[in-house]
Amino acid sequence: MLVPPVYRRWVTCPEPRPQANLRLFCFHFAGGDSSLFRLWTKQLPASIEVCPIELPGRASRRAEPPITAFPELLEKVASMVRPFLKDRPSVFFGHSFGGITAFELTRWLRRQGGPLPLRLFLSACPALHMRPRPAPPISHLSDAEFLEQIASRYGAPREVLASDDVRDTVLPALRADLLVAESYRYAEEPPLDVPISSFGAWEDPEVSPAEAEAWSQQTTTDFRLRMFPGNHFFLAAERARLHQAILEDLQGQVGLNA
Repeated sequence: MLVPPVYRRWVTCPEPRPQANLRLFCFHFAGGDSSLFRLWTKQLPASIEVCPIELPGRASRRAEPPITAFPELLEKVASMVRPFLKDRPSVFFGHSFGGITAFELTRWLRRQGGPLPLRLFLSACPALHMRPRPAPPISHLSDAEFLEQIASRYGAPREVLASDDVRDTVLPALRADLLVAESYRYAEEPPLDVPISSFGAWEDPEVSPAEAEAWSQQTTTDFRLRMFPGNHFFLAAERARLHQAILEDLQGQVGLNA
């Protein structure tokens, strides 16, 4: 698909697959970048074109100023993703902060009458109607206090957060993404006519099994819940099982088979 280069800054595609039946848009967690999904292209079938989203202020876009408010982020992501929805079906996968983005992007598309994804995959993300009030803000804290709160809330290893690499390369994007998350406010809307798959982890200190299961209230159609070993960051360790779950839930759609 030919689009202006500015769109490809946002919607990356490590391995273009013009003959693919489906596009899988991937939204990373706070502080992450598109490289989290680099191996997905190699490990998912050729019928799926993997398109990770790359936000400004990190990785290849580190020199660009980050976005720090959710309404601005949503409008920008929506404008960049929408051209890619015209020529083939899509599904959205979002982990943690990325799950909020994927969910609200789907609701934005419904309000605009745009093409909706065939399915939403929401990973390590609590059903947003379960938390009408945001968590206490932490983005304003000193580096040490901020990283300690990240470790406590999400179970991130303290030895990793203490590394110079994290402080130099990840911390600025993480702060920006937490500002975005802190600016988010859930608003009531009717459930989506889009199937939802919710993925949780048994040892996740941030998202309870009940909060993962409550996504069933945000869809009028099929809902599936799977719980995995590990904590909030089970994305890499459980990648093979996540892929299998995605393929199972898409089985029979647009020529895909598990």
